[in-house]
Amino acid sequence: MKKNIVLSILILLFTFTNFVNAKEFEKIASDKKTSNLKLPSTEQSIDTREDLNGVDFKKLFQEAENYFKLAKAWKQLKCEPKSGFICTKHECKRRDIKSTITLDKDKKTVTRCEEEKCEVFEAEFEQTGSFVNVQSKGAIGSIVRILGDSRYKEITTVGLDAYISNGNCNLVELDKNK
Repeated sequence: MKKNIVLSILILLFTFTNFVNAKEFEKIASDKKTSNLKLPSTEQSIDTREDLNGVDFKKLFQEAENYFKLAKAWKQLKCEPKSGFICTKHECKRRDIKSTITLDKDKKTVTRCEEEKCEVFEAEFEQTGSFVNVQSKGAIGSIVRILGDSRYKEITTVGLDAYISNGNCNLVELDKNK
């Protein structure tokens, strides 16, 4: 709740600042002394922007819609890392990661298992577009971001060190008899 209030205040300040800047620019542009200024041009400008005609927007929107539906539909995922890093004050080094995480939307938990040892953490789940963002509660801060129901990135902090992992998630089949 506190985060939402702070975010709302920041958005309002940004909007107000842009509004004030736009008004000042309009005032400067309408000033008769500056309205006749012309910038010298020695060569014609060349538009180097990418041609948007080659982009298949229909396909892009369809993929985004598909990821959105997948993100909304899953109840439980098991995520396994493919690569990882540990970042300290001075450097980030690649490291082998043996831990898996299981995300459970209904129970609102993250279960982290390192071989046979597992720990369960309460967590908040929130869908933002095609992504589900998961933030654990407690002393060890963990943020997980999942695209649809497949790829993920996890950032866990212990003190000021960050453990970063990337990988893939798979749906966990839930027992229908429960």
